[in-house]
Amino acid sequence: MSILEKAIKENSQIDPGKNMAISMTGFGAAEFEWDAWSCQVEIRAVNQRFLDVKCRLPLGFQKLESDIKKQIKLTCSRGKIDCFIRLEKTIESEGMQINHDRAKQFSDILKEFEGLSGININLEARSLASMNVIEDNKKADHPVECEKLIKKTLLKALKELKKMKISEGEAMQKDIIVRLSLCGELIQSIEKLSLEEPRLYKERLYARLSDLNLDSKINPERLEQEIVLYAEKLDISEELLRFKTHLKHMDEIFSQREVGKKAEFLIQELNREVNTISSKSNQAEISQGTVEIKSELEKIREQLQNIE
Repeated sequence: MSILEKAIKENSQIDPGKNMAISMTGFGAAEFEWDAWSCQVEIRAVNQRFLDVKCRLPLGFQKLESDIKKQIKLTCSRGKIDCFIRLEKTIESEGMQINHDRAKQFSDILKEFEGLSGININLEARSLASMNVIEDNKKADHPVECEKLIKKTLLKALKELKKMKISEGEAMQKDIIVRLSLCGELIQSIEKLSLEEPRLYKERLYARLSDLNLDSKINPERLEQEIVLYAEKLDISEELLRFKTHLKHMDEIFSQREVGKKAEFLIQELNREVNTISSKSNQAEISQGTVEIKSELEKIREQLQNIE
């Protein structure tokens, strides 16, 4: 079994007691009706470094924008959020009548447009409702009830959005944990290989001196000192310790509410340590291991850019 296969097997089930990472991308929609009114809400979220919320509200309900943004911010901490709210008056209600003044205004405008453009305009009943030409004779306006309808529909759409964000976040978190496990396995292999560095250097040095017929002319004590100095130069124990510590912190971060920014910072630190390890080593196996780690860290970084 390969290291990656082993990591996947061991991490196929994430501890349900941990908080799941939440994706920045998602979509939520809802629709409710009340009396003569229908409300539709759509919320789209895409990844962005900071939180940016934009709302498109029905005419006359702009005063709700502040409360709506507060509700959205309870669900989203990062990302570009677009919220579309439509409020329409159904024409099937009893007591409907035509607003003659508005109907005449629109009729005159349409006739003038047809005369200038030569284009015949066909209107549907829904279009008449959106222009407020058709009114409810019993209840012309329901400001309080419509506000409640908008808020109810918004909460349902936000619930659907959060459900999708959690689902996508769970999939990304599982993938990240697998890749972090792989990095942990690779760094352990590198640590074992690094212990052989002084011995390998000593063997190469004695072989070189022998080839040059200098082995008998070099002071053995001086030679041992050079080997010790070189071993200190190649020592990567501090980098290995910091790398493993960062991996442990990554595991702790995934139990918190906001993951993305903190984890992105730790990925930078992990890259810094593995670059130092790579520059210090003369073993091909260690160099190959660091290349694989950097490849996995890059994939993790890409995933983190879409996590809150």
